Amino acid sequence: MGGTFRRVTDAIRFVLIFLACSLLCYGIVSFLAENFLPANPYREPHGNAIKVIGLLEVSDSKELDWYVDRLQLFYLVGE
Repeated sequence: MGGTFRRVTDAIRFVLIFLACSLLCYGIVSFLAENFLPANPYREPHGNAIKVIGLLEVSDSKELDWYVDRLQLFYLVGE
């Protein structure tokens, strides 16, 4: 009977320590995420931000061919 009681207390102690460590790790990760990640990463940028994409007109087929050739080179060679 004494061995069973000891096993039960050991199991309860293990569960309590596991829960305490889990809550501690969750708290640390939550703290780090709250303090180091931006609040809204998809907000509109401010300052000296510039738009880096431009749309091509359909009449610019020569320029479009250059993009297609460049993409094919990237797929073939990887650069």
